[in-house]
Amino acid sequence: MKLRELFYSTFYYIAYRKRTEGGILSDSKWTVVHSSDSEWYADPFLFEWNGRCFLFAERMNRWRLIGSIAVCEIFKNGEVSKFKEVLVEPFHLSYPNVFEYKGQIYMIPESGLNQDIRLYVSTQFPYKWEFVKDLYSGANYVDTSFISKIQDGNAIINSYDWDKRTSHYFKFDLEKQSLSKLPDNPGLLNERCGGNLFVDDRSAYRVLQDCSRNYGEKVIINRIECDDFENGLARDSEHIEIRPDDLHLSSNQRPIRCHTYNRSEEFEVVDFQSSRFIWFGPISSIRNKIFYEMHKGE
Repeated sequence: MKLRELFYSTFYYIAYRKRTEGGILSDSKWTVVHSSDSEWYADPFLFEWNGRCFLFAERMNRWRLIGSIAVCEIFKNGEVSKFKEVLVEPFHLSYPNVFEYKGQIYMIPESGLNQDIRLYVSTQFPYKWEFVKDLYSGANYVDTSFISKIQDGNAIINSYDWDKRTSHYFKFDLEKQSLSKLPDNPGLLNERCGGNLFVDDRSAYRVLQDCSRNYGEKVIINRIECDDFENGLARDSEHIEIRPDDLHLSSNQRPIRCHTYNRSEEFEVVDFQSSRFIWFGPISSIRNKIFYEMHKGE
């Protein structure tokens, strides 16, 4: 390894923009949310509330090496506030899926390393959250996402067993706050989720990430052709991909990978990975190697 490479490290970044008629692959520029050398942000989710737009994300502290959940606000003029940490546990959290039901705001973050799918409720939005219950436990489920709208108090969610590399589907009863496992749906692409369902031109789309060669290499957006999830007959088809080179950024960074896409009525958001110079790079590299060796197999 060259000496210069020791001082460069990969960071995740979040970029956002106002939605345009050109669609996801339009040439309009993405505004990058910058961070300090000691942290990065990824897994962005948007939530609009009382005419305001909040951006929730995983915050990774490069020294603690465990993710937490943070939030910032995107203002009407396109500027963004500073991130504030809002949910911390002794285990890793990421992928903050925030949603509303009957006037109450909830979150299902990724907590797979704790072997569960957890439900939180906001007690003072957007800064205070309280644990409600484990919806499911016993497996390293990651990136739990809605793949249907909430109807009559129920929705379909998709979670990915990272250890077995297998998608699982659940019926989410929001009244009882419980999950019921559904049969396999072999007609759906078996990939890790990369965002929530969205509807465009009356078609529903699920967001996935391509991990076939490398983790989170690009975003895949598939059209749902049949939504009979409960009988295992659901199927989807390839629609478009978001590759790192497709991102026209407001900065001169070169994206290496991208793995999350979400949208609201006004904005859309992605994350991407890029390398960057940090003065404490050699120290960080050595510490990371020690940490991952100590936790290998967990």
